[in-house]
Amino acid sequence: MLSLRAMSLELAYWILGGVLSIFGLLLAVVGTRFAALLRPLPRSRAASIILWCGAIAWFLYHIATVAEVDLAGFPRWVVAALFGGAGLLAFKYLDDLLSLRALGVLALFASNELLRAGFGHTPYSCVLAGTTYLLIIAGMWVGAAPYVLRNFIFKTCDSERFARVAGAVILVVGLANVVNALFFLPPAS
Repeated sequence: MLSLRAMSLELAYWILGGVLSIFGLLLAVVGTRFAALLRPLPRSRAASIILWCGAIAWFLYHIATVAEVDLAGFPRWVVAALFGGAGLLAFKYLDDLLSLRALGVLALFASNELLRAGFGHTPYSCVLAGTTYLLIIAGMWVGAAPYVLRNFIFKTCDSERFARVAGAVILVVGLANVVNALFFLPPAS
């Protein structure tokens, strides 16, 4: 069975905090000029292919590594073929805003890894867990209603003030995770 080593709590904080901090800083400082780079994302065929194929690949990896009991008695290949095929059919039947739906799916898969890294480190993983639960809500919302993220991107492109405020909020959440990685991790044993 395939398996990768679990992510450490420190690495989870650094990855999540780093990504959010960089994105928030660019949005807060550069504003609508940075947001304008994201305007073509919702309908981009190239972004759809890259992001959706990444989501399908991550799903297939997850199916390959999940415990047998979690497959409800179905053979692994049946589950992989059924849902992998459904994912490929999305290119034909669900292609509108597919790149945004893929971001939602990737956010949910990333949330699983982040929560797994924080499991068992309760007093030290509260900021990570809180941020991850916000990511889960955003991922489910974007997966079900991708037009919400599309409208957020367009509003960010059109309003300098909105872009800077959104960037500042994202930056603060990212920096909270970075600060936690620097100062509030459990002592090494």
